[in-house]
Amino acid sequence: MRRLWMIALTMALATGAGRAQQPAPAADEPPLTSELIAKGITPPKPINIVDAHFSDEARRKKISGRCLVSLTVDVNGMPQEISVVRCTDPSFEATSLEAVQQYRFKPATTQEGKPIAIKIEVDINYRLIGHSNPPTPIHYGFNSPPGITTSEPGPDGVYPLTSSVTPPTMTRFSDKGYGDAAFSAKNNGACDIVLTISVKGKASDAVVTHCEWSSLEKPAVQSLLQSHYKPGSVNGKAVPIRASIHLEYGGVSPKP
Repeated sequence: MRRLWMIALTMALATGAGRAQQPAPAADEPPLTSELIAKGITPPKPINIVDAHFSDEARRKKISGRCLVSLTVDVNGMPQEISVVRCTDPSFEATSLEAVQQYRFKPATTQEGKPIAIKIEVDINYRLIGHSNPPTPIHYGFNSPPGITTSEPGPDGVYPLTSSVTPPTMTRFSDKGYGDAAFSAKNNGACDIVLTISVKGKASDAVVTHCEWSSLEKPAVQSLLQSHYKPGSVNGKAVPIRASIHLEYGGVSPKP
């Protein structure tokens, strides 16, 4: 029988570090693998990965998707505290958990070679052969830049976005890695970025005013700069406008 699906696996090998039976300290964002290595910690390495499979429900729906699963690799390389962080569809949850339970690892070690427990995340992608991955649900909205006290244009002729101007609109969002980064983020990976939309609908001069994780900043900025816009206007005439764009992943929220 022809196989109609494939599974891709990505492992984030450093969402948090902690000694066995001790909770990992809270942080604004997880340390990167390179940061663990800089501290002399060797991340865990997979030695046996069991393929996840499409559930009957997922095959019946004929959908592709992905799941982010959190687990702790203990000092013996066994998966513990396994839980689903986020799935694009509930039909992928059970099969993802079933597969991860069977994983085996070479445990993480300190600089002295002592095994330690490490919390990691596994990103499992489910894709039906002949079907493209579903579009990432990303939401965005235009707001006034922070600190605006006037609706008048600046010396450069750029208008701040206020109620007295017609705001620009995004005609096509160009995802340059933001969707993948936000899928794995706490909450919904929200970012607020101020930029200028020219009379030709070109974005420039991006300034990040807030991102839930610093790792979201670059892909969020690149995505917005490469997106396409219809310019804003004043009295029906296109004008350059400085606006703040709120960007966030709009799919299934991660589980607490």
